[in-house]
Amino acid sequence: QFLTMLETKIYMGRLLAFYTQSAADTMRGIYGMTQTIFNMPCAFITPITISIIPAITGHLTLKNHADARETEESAVRVMALISMPCAFGLATLAEPVTALLGGYKGEDLALATSLMAVLGISILFNAIVLVSTAIMQAHGHVNRPVVNMFLGGLVKLAAVYLLSGNPAIGIVGTPIGTLLCYVTIAVLNILSIRKLVDNPPNIPKNLLRSFLAASVMGIFTFFTLTGLRLLGITSRVILCGAPIAVGVVVYVVCVVLFKVLTREDC
Repeated sequence: QFLTMLETKIYMGRLLAFYTQSAADTMRGIYGMTQTIFNMPCAFITPITISIIPAITGHLTLKNHADARETEESAVRVMALISMPCAFGLATLAEPVTALLGGYKGEDLALATSLMAVLGISILFNAIVLVSTAIMQAHGHVNRPVVNMFLGGLVKLAAVYLLSGNPAIGIVGTPIGTLLCYVTIAVLNILSIRKLVDNPPNIPKNLLRSFLAASVMGIFTFFTLTGLRLLGITSRVILCGAPIAVGVVVYVVCVVLFKVLTREDC
């Protein structure tokens, strides 16, 4: 909460250097709406992190390091199954989603689209941070994630200060700072796990299949949206709903074809 308050003070102060108070408040409101959408997928990851800590701890207590690693990698795959399509979907469909949910148009819609696209990508790295932090906590390394988050927070504040003060970037620098923050923490967490954990899980490898499935889904949703626009369809419900429906079907098929999950994961 303190970081969020400090971030808000920074970007509002920087925006007021070249925008009126009313314009800056409008941008802040649009950013708040996109943040609400960003937070929702991550709420589905939290139950995974809560449940794996006692499971991993139980295996470690019994000296079953192989089973602990299997649980950790399974959690990563389930996390990726949820977060990947959310990240690719919101990045690809940022405009129709914000147009439908926020009712924006014109310059406000363009701003909401830019904000949502960056925050959409951030969902994946936020999910990685949540799961990797839980893994380190289960192994008894409770201080390292805090240090990593502190460093990521410094990166975020620095990025927000530098980018939001650029009139060509403006408030879009704030979600960019969020993305850089989570990328920094995710990388530091993965490196910390490799260094501190015996028989560490291979997090990048277990993200790959979901990444491929979500990539294919993203391509289909993008071309579906483009096709609808070429047909002259302007309904916000259709422009948002039809690509999502296509994406869901494509993603489910790809999950099966690419064998994203194992029987044990299910």
